Amino acid sequence: MNIKIENLSVEDISEINYIQKLAFKDSYEKYKYCPAYETTDDQIITFLEKATGYKILIGDRIIGSIFVCRINDKHYELNTISIAPKFQNAGIGNQVVTQIEKRHPNVLIWTLSTPDGDARNRHFYEKLAYIQIGSEFINNNLTLIEYKKNL
Repeated sequence: MNIKIENLSVEDISEINYIQKLAFKDSYEKYKYCPAYETTDDQIITFLEKATGYKILIGDRIIGSIFVCRINDKHYELNTISIAPKFQNAGIGNQVVTQIEKRHPNVLIWTLSTPDGDARNRHFYEKLAYIQIGSEFINNNLTLIEYKKNL
């Protein structure tokens, strides 16, 4: 499958937000909290002031998004990765993270957080050489696991 990533434009925001809601609905129901599910179009636009957003495409069709935050010149954070449910478990996430890392060749440290109870996400990130470095209690239903990858 030929996956490509391109910078988001304001015109993409509503579609990206819709896909995020589809992708994170189960997380919201399970953890009673999920910023990616609860966000508004305006909040995504504001978030783009501190993050770079990319749309994930198959041909010209948007199937997801990924947001990257610059911590400093050598440290970036993968913030929100969402792929429409019908395209999940097809190796797209792996291709996207690999493309993002290649787009930022000077970055030596990548970090991210994912729910402790999401074994599929944790397996995915660990397969990409991210290692657990900590955790953050959010509420009685959710603890986030913090991951780091050194290049």
